[in-house]
Amino acid sequence: MFEYIGVNLTTVLIIVIVSLVVRLLLDRKRYSPPLPPSPSYRLPIIGHLHLLDIDVRKHLRKFRRQLGDVYSLWYGEKLVIHIAGYENIREAFLKNADKFAARPHLYISEKCNKKTGIIWTENELWREQRTFAFSTMKRFGMGKSVLEIKIKDEAKSLIEEMKKEIGTPFDPRTLLSTCSTNVVVSIVFKGRFQHTDKRLIQMLDTFNSYIVTAAGIGNFIPWLAKLPGDLFQVKKLFRNWELVIKYAKEIIAEHEKDFDEDNIEDLTSAYISEMRRLKASGVATTMNYDQLTGTICDLFMAGTSTTASALRWSIVCLVQFPDIQEKLYNEVSNAIGTELPSMKDKARLVYLEAFAMEVMRYCEMILVAMHATSHDLVYKGFSFPKEAMIIPDFDSVLYDENIWGDPEVFRPERFIDDHGNLIKRDEMIIFFIGKRSCMGEALAKMEMLIFLGAIVQNFKFESPPGETLTVEKVDGQFGFTHGPNIYNVVMTSR
Repeated sequence: MFEYIGVNLTTVLIIVIVSLVVRLLLDRKRYSPPLPPSPSYRLPIIGHLHLLDIDVRKHLRKFRRQLGDVYSLWYGEKLVIHIAGYENIREAFLKNADKFAARPHLYISEKCNKKTGIIWTENELWREQRTFAFSTMKRFGMGKSVLEIKIKDEAKSLIEEMKKEIGTPFDPRTLLSTCSTNVVVSIVFKGRFQHTDKRLIQMLDTFNSYIVTAAGIGNFIPWLAKLPGDLFQVKKLFRNWELVIKYAKEIIAEHEKDFDEDNIEDLTSAYISEMRRLKASGVATTMNYDQLTGTICDLFMAGTSTTASALRWSIVCLVQFPDIQEKLYNEVSNAIGTELPSMKDKARLVYLEAFAMEVMRYCEMILVAMHATSHDLVYKGFSFPKEAMIIPDFDSVLYDENIWGDPEVFRPERFIDDHGNLIKRDEMIIFFIGKRSCMGEALAKMEMLIFLGAIVQNFKFESPPGETLTVEKVDGQFGFTHGPNIYNVVMTSR
């Protein structure tokens, strides 16, 4: 065909190559100082995506060795700047938090969230929504004994449901997700789901799909997600997300119908109350029903995925390291007997807490976080353009030999000092640092202590017959969070 119009294939290739070289040179000359260094193999349309796998860790380690702690990649046409190393991440996101507190504009995320809620909003909108949600969650028990009672009730329910699966290969995913969701639900709209609730199961599937799909290629090359068919499952995600939004709106409508200013018992009622108060007083606010809908969706997803994923990884580690499983059981049994763990027991459950932290570090529950620059700036001697996506590299910290000594080894003792006390390591950045740190950290830690302690106390976990369950074998769900693939485990009663 090329020969027919008077141009041969070699000429076309030369034109393409020259165009790429010119484009790369223009990119470099456009900024003074230059952008952070990047690999040479940038292709049209896809940028550097051909150099990455779904599991980005080994590639980011290679780029860091070649290019330094601050380097850039093109994800499609999106400039993405990676920052590696604990001190660099701390300097950027703690000392210079305002410069990197924005969120990137991504097709799937914006289509789902519509710039509402907490996770994907920014500036004054984000500040008001986050401040209200955080203070209200504390008001309704986050980090307090009233919420501990709710978590213990869910732990009892979890243990009873798990007992029904003793002796047969069992996938704990839905049960663990339901229990952690119900804790958030008790704060957001004062209710709970049954483990077999079809609406909940559909929501959990949607959240799992969002975590993976919304971190994928459709965000960076949107037209691929718009092609006929649904190769990347983006259209299915949009349809399911609308059902989640519909459910959140139903929750709000129910609260509006039965609203009682003298009986504010959950976040949804508190939001409606505050929104009415601000409107009546004429105070400018970003609080409205759309934002409340987005906040409910955000809290659902964040509150479900983090704890459930940590517990699923924990069970894998219990199986893979049976000596540690026995040590945990002995600690819990000697410290509290058959009573459910409580926050007052923390000082006697040091190894359990150290184990939980080592699970989150070793399994790298979070690999990357997506931030953006709010304006043009110069950092570390490089240009950071406005709206460039900034990704802190968690792996560069959680697996840094200079910090941990033997990061490839699963060793809870690294979080315990010579006197048997728990060590708080600043480098343990799973919940991140700075303004965008996870506001549910205290809740997640309380859930882990109680849920994990109850699980260890009641069950012994082993691989199914003919299988060997390990972190490496189930490693594979990569997205905004890093979770294990679906697996089965066999439980025996303690």
